[in-house]
Order: sequence, then structure tokens, then C-alpha cells
Amino acid sequence: MTNPAPDASHLRWHLLQVADLQAMHELHLLSIAGMAAQAVKPETRDFMLSLLQGRGRVIGAWDENTLVAYGVLQHDLLAHDDPRSLLGLVAGQPVCKLAGAAVDPGWRGQGLQRELIRRRMDCAPHDAALFATAAPCNLPSWHNLLACGFAVRALQYLYGGHARYLLAMVPQERAALQRPEAEVCVELGNGELPQQQALLMQGWRGMVTGMTAGSLRLVTTVKGG
Repeated sequence: MTNPAPDASHLRWHLLQVADLQAMHELHLLSIAGMAAQAVKPETRDFMLSLLQGRGRVIGAWDENTLVAYGVLQHDLLAHDDPRSLLGLVAGQPVCKLAGAAVDPGWRGQGLQRELIRRRMDCAPHDAALFATAAPCNLPSWHNLLACGFAVRALQYLYGGHARYLLAMVPQERAALQRPEAEVCVELGNGELPQQQALLMQGWRGMVTGMTAGSLRLVTTVKGG
């Protein structure tokens, strides 16, 4: 007899405090157990403490006294983590990073990754450009971001040379993206990262519509003459 699925509707949500550092760190380690560095970046306890001390906000979901999910919204970014130049943004544009999330393996399949994205979007300043990185091989991560309105804008090699999509949502671009005159689309799989990178550098964007498993649908807008 299998155990019933957990009920996410009973979870309590609130921002984590410094006192929650141990629970946050333990959940992070549990969530990445068995995963390679090419798929997910291990975070240090010191980095998590810096977030809880003011470099960001961390929203968590609790099942009674157990932390079962959390997501980071980081506003204090180091220079190498600043996406403004890649996204064509002015220096003064506010930016926030969805800088990692974790879900207890026993609670996966309950939509918590997507809920964490939405809640962090709600916490961000209304005029902030939001961005995140996700490994091409980590399909659930970037699939959920695309489903919430993010677009793949670049392919980078980070954290020791591992491939990462840069996904972003820029408030002032939303209206234009919703009214393209015409689109050209192409789907490329995980084995075609150089081709993906070449198109992204030309201004194509990775979108959610029409995507098949493991492939990224790249879209460019064609304006009428």
C-alpha cells in the first residue's frame, strides 16, 4: 500500500529568518542529493546566511515544524552576476535574481516549484527585471520558469564551466512580446547547445509554446515592412 500524496494546501508560507538557517541548509543538501554539479550548483552555508541577513528574501513552506520548500529572491548581486548588459538594460534598471530553490523529495509533484516562482515574483518590486539561471539538463527548473512567463535570453558557461540558461522577465518588454506581427520558430535539443547559443546571441528567445521534451523552442519576431 502506497502512502497518500502530501497535501500542499495545508502548508504555512512565510519568509525565513536567520534562525531558520539550519533547516534551510539541510533542505538544500537533501534536495540536491545525487545530482551532478552540471545540473545544480551546491550552495554554501555562508551564502545562505548572507541572504537571511539582508542580501535577499527567502520564502519557505512549512509542514508543521518541517521546512519542505524554499525559494530565494536576491537583490544584492555581485558584479559578475549582473545580467543588465546581456539583457540590454540600462545601468539603473532594478534587477532581482531567483537565486535557487529547494523542494523536499517527498513533496515533489505538488506544484511547489512553480508556486515558489510565483510567490517570488509577487515579492519583487513591480519595476524590477527578474532573472534566473538553469542547467539545460535540469528540465523541471527551466520548464517551470518558462511556464511562469520567463524567456531564455542567453546560454552561459558558469560555476566551473557548466552550461546554464539565463532566463529573464523584463516588465517593459511584456506588452511588445504579447503582440508580435509574425514569428519564426525552431526547436533544438540539449545536444545542440552551440546552435542554441548562436541564435540567442542574435536575439532569438527560448519560449514555452510548442516545446517537446528536452528541446528548447527558439523564437524570433519578424516585423512587417
